[in-house]
Amino acid sequence: MNKAALKRMTRRTEFYIFLVLVIMCILIQIISGGQLFEGTKIVDILRAMVVDGMFAMCCLVVMISGGFDLSFPAISALAYSLSTTICLNNGWCETNPLMGFVLAIVIGWVLGMLNGWIIANFKLNTMIVTLGTQTFFTGLSMGLLELKEITSTLPMSFRVLGESYLFEVYNAQGLRSTMTTMFLFFVALCIVTSFILNRTMFGRALYAIGGNEVSAERAGYSVKKVKFILYSAVGAVSGFIGMVRVCMARQSIPKALVGKEMTIIPAVILGGASIFGGEGSVFGTVCAVGIITVVSNSMLLIGIDSYWQDFFNGLVILIGVTVSAVQAMRQKH
Repeated sequence: MNKAALKRMTRRTEFYIFLVLVIMCILIQIISGGQLFEGTKIVDILRAMVVDGMFAMCCLVVMISGGFDLSFPAISALAYSLSTTICLNNGWCETNPLMGFVLAIVIGWVLGMLNGWIIANFKLNTMIVTLGTQTFFTGLSMGLLELKEITSTLPMSFRVLGESYLFEVYNAQGLRSTMTTMFLFFVALCIVTSFILNRTMFGRALYAIGGNEVSAERAGYSVKKVKFILYSAVGAVSGFIGMVRVCMARQSIPKALVGKEMTIIPAVILGGASIFGGEGSVFGTVCAVGIITVVSNSMLLIGIDSYWQDFFNGLVILIGVTVSAVQAMRQKH
């Protein structure tokens, strides 16, 4: 690697995030007496990254465009709760889960369209709009529709898909961990997101709008159209992710994702996405989700109470916001 390439690499936030992840894993491995790098622990951490990592991809593309979406957990919860209820009431998905996923994607897409239509047409603050729709979607799920928890009566095909795995590992005590098949969905979404951001006009439009919306409009990008498509797509993907979670958890609970945005947003900010838009990458986001997941899954190993996780998330937000602000100031000068 030549000096110019090395210099470019060390200027990127992702390089330092990856470095922090590696150093942190080594320290936890030492402090825990070698427990972190056990096969079962690694599989458990990767498994725990699936849903959060997929949500982080949704959050990433929105933040790159200069927006904030607080409603994606509510969209996901309403989509999977409603689709699971419909499938259960009609006797669908006992042998094939496809209809459940299709329903969740369509419901999420419709809810995302509402976000996109309001934001694109009225040019309102995205955080305020999605905070309002988040409350509306949650109220719709729990109040108007009165969706119930579904556990033991969950359609059999959802259970079968959730229990399927790529491989299994055992630790020295004989405890078994399985790498869920759903991990492939996470990998696929990361690849697709990276391709869209780096290889398509839509991805370039997101970066341009996040960098400067007025300049993007003058450059020929239809800001209104891009935002509408963005939030609609995020809604559809959130519905899909919700069904992935239902299969993995083998239960459909309308309130299960309340507050999930407070874990995902810090991860995306920590991964290098700017709170002002125009910055962010899939690699940095995955590394940041890895950091938060490793910490939350390793606290007991190193003798720290799990309640400290909220402290850690708050610290991540402060660090991420500070770094974003410093980067923005440097760009202006």
